[in-house]
This record gives sequence, C-alpha cells and structure tokens, in this order.
Amino acid sequence: MSKLGNTLAMLKILETGRKYTVNELASMIEVSPRMIKTYKAELEKAGIYIDTISGIYGGYVYNHKNNYDVSFSINDVSCLEKIIPMLESKNRNVVEQLLEKIKTIVIYSDSNLIEKQDSQELKNKYNIVSKAIKNNTDIEIEYKKKDKIVTPHNISFYKDFIYLTGYSKTDKDLRTYNLSEIVIK
Repeated sequence: MSKLGNTLAMLKILETGRKYTVNELASMIEVSPRMIKTYKAELEKAGIYIDTISGIYGGYVYNHKNNYDVSFSINDVSCLEKIIPMLESKNRNVVEQLLEKIKTIVIYSDSNLIEKQDSQELKNKYNIVSKAIKNNTDIEIEYKKKDKIVTPHNISFYKDFIYLTGYSKTDKDLRTYNLSEIVIK
C-alpha cells in the first residue's frame, strides 16, 4: 500500500478509541515501527493529533473520531485548478463544483487574502463574480479608471491574490484582472 494509504489505515484503526502500541500497529499495517512514527507525524502535519501514552504499557490513542480539521490553502486551490483540465469531462464538472466551494472557504477563512482591502468588499466582489460565472452573464467593471464589460469565466488564486479571468467585450480579448484592483458597477 502507499504511504497515504497506510497512514489512513492507521488512522482508521486508531478511530476505534483503543490504545495500540507502535509494534501492534506496525504488525497490522505490515510496516516497520519506524514508519508508524512517520505516519503519526504526517497526520499531525495535517492537523490530526494522535495522543501518545508513554511508558511500558504505552501506545497511541485517537479519541476524536471523524474530527479532521483539514483545511485548504491557496496553493492547494492552485494545484487543483491545474489538474482540472486533465480530467475526463464527466469528472471535471464534479471537481469544478467542489473547487468553487473550496475557493469560497479559502476566501472567507484566509486572512492573507483580505489584508490589503476591506474583507466585506472582497467577499461581495467574489460573490458577484461567482454568480456571473454560474449564470454566464456579463458584469460591468472599472479597471484602471476605464469602464469595461466582462464575461467572467474563472476565478483563480496566485501568490495570495484572487484573479478574475474573462472575456472583455470592451477589449475584445481574454483578460485577467486582480479582484482587489477592480470596481464592480
């Protein structure tokens, strides 16, 4: 099994709430005891903390069944956006819908995205653009003191900024705008 598969198998075993020694887990998953410690460290990086009981009768215990506090970052969203074009069309729609939900979570939870401007203003812009993408409608924007009519196609993230990509009817070209630099009319 892969490292990820073994890590998830270990977590599934620990979700029973019972204490397991490192050697018991290693035997059940068929890996070395050292790998069990590596899997525990990987889970902790993901925000899933497993209790360690020290001593001769010690081991690992996990008492928070299905309480995974795993979140997405802008980098995760960017990676998913790069993968979408490679998917088969039947899977692409499902992943695109899921990605839109993840983007919303990232915007509403990541303070780095809203540091440079009012958070409510950014949220409103995001909501208007998302609705226009969903309904395939045009929006009027002001960008660098010029009025433009844009048909939004995509919202993307790059280096802590949110970008709108769409067809500018004014410029008759596909353009990308930093969401923080546009005014939606």
